[in-house]
Amino acid sequence: MRKTKVEVAAAAGKPQTKKAQVLEMLNAGGISVADIADKLSISKPAAYSLIGDLKRAGVAISGAMKDGKMRYSAIAPKRAKAKTLAFGKGAAVSEAASNSTATD
Repeated sequence: MRKTKVEVAAAAGKPQTKKAQVLEMLNAGGISVADIADKLSISKPAAYSLIGDLKRAGVAISGAMKDGKMRYSAIAPKRAKAKTLAFGKGAAVSEAASNSTATD
């Protein structure tokens, strides 16, 4: 199994990036932007920016209001159902169709 950048950095004894630390906090679940900012000693806009960077990198992030604060957590991306893929609505079928037209 391939190691992630976070695992490689930890094994090499390198300090984690702020983005990797935010990802760990989101994986733990239910953390507010203020909590992220406090733990990393950064501003709230910088914490929002790190969350946005993770979203653009493909991490699925959900938010929910709890105790008057928006709490964020990383969620597992949904997998397409086999039935959806079988009837041509999934990414695998779309890729196959686009690949065949590209070679034609």
